[in-house]
Parts: sequence; structure tokens; C-alpha cells
Amino acid sequence: MNADRLSRTTWIDIAVVTALSLVAVAGFEPAFGHYAFLSAALGGVVVGGAVAVLGRLFRLSVPLTVVIALAAYFLLGTPLALPGLALSGVLPSLDSLSGLAVGAVFGWSDAVTLRAPLEAPPYVAVVPFVAGWLVALVSITLAVRWLPRAKAGASVGRAAVLLIGPVLLFVAGILLGTRDAYFAGVRGVVFAGVALVWLAWRRGAANRALNVGAGVRRTRLVSGVAVVVGALLVGAVAGSLLTPAAASRLVVRDEVTPPFDPLDYPSPLAGFRKYTKDLEKTTLFTVQGLKQGQVIRLATMDSYDGVVWTVSAPGTQSGASGAFELLGSSIPRPALFTPGPTSTATIDIRGYSDVWLPTLGYVDRLGFDAHTGQDPSATVRVNTATGTSAVTSGVRDGLRYTVEATAQRVPNDQQLAKAAPAHVVLPPVDNVPDVVASKAEEYAGSANTAIQKLRNIERSLKSLGYLSHGRASDPVPSRAGEGADRMTDLLSTSPMVGDQEQYASAFALMARHLGYPARVVMGFAPKAGSGTTTVTGNDVTAWVEVPFEGVGWVPFFPTPTKTDAPKNQTTKPKLEPQPQVRQPPPVDPRSDELLTPVKTKDTEKKQPGPAFQVPAWAWVVLGVVGVPLLLYFVPLLIVAWLKRRRRRLRETTGPPDRRAAGAWEELSDRYGELGLVPPPRATRLQTAAALEQQSEAQGLTVPAAGLATLARHVDAAVFDGSDVSDERAAEAWTAADEAIAGAMTAAGRLRARLAAFRYRRRAG
Repeated sequence: MNADRLSRTTWIDIAVVTALSLVAVAGFEPAFGHYAFLSAALGGVVVGGAVAVLGRLFRLSVPLTVVIALAAYFLLGTPLALPGLALSGVLPSLDSLSGLAVGAVFGWSDAVTLRAPLEAPPYVAVVPFVAGWLVALVSITLAVRWLPRAKAGASVGRAAVLLIGPVLLFVAGILLGTRDAYFAGVRGVVFAGVALVWLAWRRGAANRALNVGAGVRRTRLVSGVAVVVGALLVGAVAGSLLTPAAASRLVVRDEVTPPFDPLDYPSPLAGFRKYTKDLEKTTLFTVQGLKQGQVIRLATMDSYDGVVWTVSAPGTQSGASGAFELLGSSIPRPALFTPGPTSTATIDIRGYSDVWLPTLGYVDRLGFDAHTGQDPSATVRVNTATGTSAVTSGVRDGLRYTVEATAQRVPNDQQLAKAAPAHVVLPPVDNVPDVVASKAEEYAGSANTAIQKLRNIERSLKSLGYLSHGRASDPVPSRAGEGADRMTDLLSTSPMVGDQEQYASAFALMARHLGYPARVVMGFAPKAGSGTTTVTGNDVTAWVEVPFEGVGWVPFFPTPTKTDAPKNQTTKPKLEPQPQVRQPPPVDPRSDELLTPVKTKDTEKKQPGPAFQVPAWAWVVLGVVGVPLLLYFVPLLIVAWLKRRRRRLRETTGPPDRRAAGAWEELSDRYGELGLVPPPRATRLQTAAALEQQSEAQGLTVPAAGLATLARHVDAAVFDGSDVSDERAAEAWTAADEAIAGAMTAAGRLRARLAAFRYRRRAG
């Protein structure tokens, strides 16, 4: 076949559409991360655009071009988007071909339901590839086949149609992304600037086709550049002022799959005594690969209301214990973390049943090997800040999974003495008894550093207290719970008697009183063997973590190991009856009578909500609707005011002959704003002839009497030497207004709107 050359203008159109598509696909970075998507996204744009250009060069029909594009999609999509499934790294395989087909259809839904960065399943990488391929194929096909056939006056409108594809690609990157935008302001300004400059250049090309003088083209170019720069400045300033905080961004993945709400479930710490009493000897799960001294993490709590420590509500803070997200193929490290030793373990669930997933340290990768019922990989939620995971469908017998985790490296106290506690915003603690403050000051002593104060409190609790789970076999009974009355009882009784639940709660409240952020962690501390470790309810434990700047969350274990508390020194706590409340009938005295009531749902009195904040959807509406309206109406109002001022000066300033000449100047400028080109340095009759010729070529209405009649009328008023009356000047303005109105009506709504943004002032 003979190749058909493309014009220079068409090649520029192709380059602009390709550049805009590349700017748009960069928005996929937050969703896919680490620029791993670039080969797929850029490859899709190149493949789609190349097929469109070759189809035009070799004069292939559109259906045949589409067939070739589909073949290129499956042939080149394997090495570009799914290289891991390719044969020899480049050749398509059955798995890669099915992945390209499935990813193009179902990858979009997975992209908003899986946790970022998106790495699994493999076919999700097809999303940026098929998006870039489709946009480039359609847009560049229009650029090489449809746009060159447009008339000079309609080329700008057709060129604007080509922007639809890159704009949709830009929006897709936003919708599939995360709350952390990828250079949103820079990309938006670059995208808008390139598009506006291209349209202005396209308009200049249309003027050159009409033989417009170089001076006029230069003036139009300067004016166009000024408008573009002004629009970009307005957009940049408006965008910086109206951009909401990242935490308030509307994330599609959060809307498609509602976030896990831990407040729908009982507080993990509320069931602490269930493990030590009912499940003391029950095998909860087994662990292969557990190292000596390694603890198993279950749940992290940082909110206290005077009754129980709970996981905070989702959305409280991005780093709080309630901020759970969907699971991806890998789990990023927390922001405040110093990596220590890594480990891999396989956990088999037996008698354990809850939503909280036992894990080790901070999980790097989580894979499910066996399960019963619903696949947990679709219902697991992770919190990278606290290192905890939950399965909304439930963790039960038959579940087996493999955990790859990294432990927090804990420096010695001499190194921690040089580090200050990190500034971490946690939910407040409420209804804390006064004895906590007094004991915190007493136990901390005169230490000068934070780590010394915390170690003093830890040593005091361990040395002055005794361990008791409230079992019949324990030397001294102890009450369950960690409510305010239980904390008062623990710290006011000598000697102190309690379990990990109480001592961890007391230590965390004391740390909070001293101004250090602290959270309570519940888990298990079994004795690891060389092979498989069996975890029972008796291995349950709790500890406290406090963050240090540049280090991470340092654990503290304030629970004493002594269990032989002297009975004759133990003061049994008393309950004072509440006024006007009927006391329950007496029952057999048992230690669990004194249990602190525990709320399992957030049905108690709500704490006062935060101050009013603009909701995320309002920011979205303001950004999607307000900014475009601002960019539209601000320039429109400025140009309208300039035109009104121009007309008022011409219509009211000077003698009648001067005002009559102003009518012709107004007509000439208004025709120029419609896209016609009045010739410079020409008489009115010459200008009328040129405008009539251009109007006929572009389908605009010419007055029945012609523009030449108005030109002669104005020339007579200016040059015949007679006195010109006000009525004669008004007739000139009436004729000019009729001609302008007819041209505006014939130009169409779009062209008239574009003319409203142009301002031309011809020297009189």
C-alpha cells in the first residue's frame, strides 16, 4: 500500500493529545504506587496511538483499524502489563490473555475495592493499560481522520472534542486513587495550560487559512497567551485555596466498600477474663515459626471512656486504632517505625473465634492458605499504624494463613533517653479517677527523661503489685474490668492485685496523665518451642506502647509476675449503693460479682462531637462545580465589563459624527470577536467587503442592505461636512446593532459564547 503523509498540523495534534494522556495517566500513581504502573500506562498510550496513526497512514478502514488495535492489545499487553504471566518474559500465555480480558472488564471494580498499592490479583495492572490504550486509540483516530476535514471556522470546536478522552482519563486517575493526590495542582495546571495553548494555536491556524495579516496574528497570539496565563493563575490560586485536606477527600474505594467499624463489635479487652477462666486450657490456635520471646498481636486500643479501653471510631485520625483499610498484596510500613528482625509464621485457628486476627509484629504480607466459608482475603482489614488486622467475616476453626512480619526495634534506655516522645494525636481519655494522677506523679519520681519516668512507673507496678486472674485457684481473688472504679480499687489497695488487663490500663492512664501518648495492646505470650507452638487462653496478655520520635512504639510490660499476695493485707473492695436504686438480691459471694460493667456497642451517651467541619462531599461539589464556574464567570464578567465600557465611550463621547464613526468601530470589533478578521489599515468600504466575504464563507448572516450601506452612511456623516444630528448617529448605531445581532444568531450558541470571552479594541 502507498503511505499517505500527514500534515504538520496533524502531527502537532497527535503530540498534544499524547502529552495530555501522559499527564492524565500519572494520576494512577497513588493507587498502584512505586511507578510500577508506568510500563502498562505508557505502553497503552503508545500502542493505541501508534495503531491509530498507522491505520491512517496506510488508509485502512476504521473497522480494520479496530481489529488491528485489539490484536496489538493482546499481543503487546502481555509484556507491558502482565510480564509475570508471559512466556519467556514477552510471549503471551493463556493466563496473560485471560488476564487482559478479565482485567479490562473486572479490573475497575477491583481497583476500588482492594487496598492500595494495587498489586494483586495480577490482572488489576491491566486497568491503566486498557485506559491509556482506549483513550489514545479513539482520540488520535479522531485527530488524524476527522479533525483535518473540518472547515477553518469549525476546527477549534472539533479540536475541543479531542480533549474529552484525556479529560476522562484524568478523572479516572482521580477516582481510582487514594486520599493522597499525586501532584494534583501541578498536573492540573499543566493539563489546562497545554490544552488552552493548543486551542489558541488551532485558532491561529484557522486565521492563517483566511489570509489574516501577520500583525493581526501577532496581536491575537499575545492576547491568547495573556488569557491563558490569566486563567492558569486564577486556577492555581483557586485550587490552592479550595483544596481540602487529604483526610477529607472523597475516596471512591471507601464509598464502594464501607470501612470496617470496630465499634460494631465488643471491645477486645472486655473479654480478657474469658480467656483466663473459660478458655484457660483450650487450644486457640497453633503457630509454626514462632520465636522465643515473641508475642502475638491481637488488637490495639487507644480510647478510654472510664469504663473500658476500646478501638477508636474509624475516621477519628488517620493513624488511630480504628483506621482500617482493605488488604492489598503487600502492607506498607507505618510512618513511625524502626524495623527490627523479620519472621514468617503459619497460624492454624482451632478454638479461637472472633473478628480480630492474631498476627506477629507489623505485618508485611498476609496470605490465606485454607479457610471454610467465605474467602477471608476479601473481608480482611488492616491497620498499618497499629499493626492489627480484622476479618469481618470472622476468624474461626479451619482458617490457616501465613504471616510475614517485621518487629519494632527497641533501643536500650540510654538511647531512648535522647529521644523525646513522639507527637501523636490519639483520642482523649475520659473519666479518669484522681488516684491515677497522684500515683503517676509518685511513681515517676524525680526522673528527668520520659523513658526514666515510664520505667519508674513500670517498675513500681511490677514490684508493688501481684498477679491474679480471679480464678478459684489464685491465692487472692481480683475483680475483672478496667473501669474507673476498678482503677481506683487497684491503686488504692495495698497490695495491688490484678491481671494484665488492669496493670496495662493503669500504666497507660498514668502515661497519658504525664502527657505521653499511650495505647493498650492485647495479645498472647506463649512459650515458643522449636516446632509448633500451641496457644491457649492462659497465654493471653496485655501491654502498653508509647511512641518515641525517630524510633517508633516502644512496649512496656507493667504486670508483676508474683502471685502469692498476702491474704491478711488484702482489703476487699466495697461497693457503695447508689441513691434511689434498688439493690439486687443477695447471691452466693463470688469474685465476679464486682465486675465492672462493660459496654459492647456504642449505645451509651455520646461524647460531644467535634466542632463543625465542612463535609467531604461539600468540598467535592465545591471543587467540581465551584471552580469551573469561577473559571467561567470571572473572565466572562471582566470581558463583559470591558465591552460595556467600550461601547458607552463610543456611543456617548464626542460630537454626533464621532459617535456615528463609533458605531462602525463597534461593529468591526464585534465581528472580529466572532472570529472574522477585519483588514488593518483599510477604508470602511474595504472592511465591509472583507467582512461580507468572510461571513458568507463561514455561514454568517449579512444584512439585506449589506455592510457597505452602513459604511457609506458613516463615511457621509464623517466626511460630507454637514451638521450631523443626534438622530443620524442613533440610526448608525441601530443599523450596527442589527448587523451584530444577526451575525451572533447565525454563528450559533457555542461560537457566540466563545466570542463573549474575547475583547478587541480597534483604534478609532
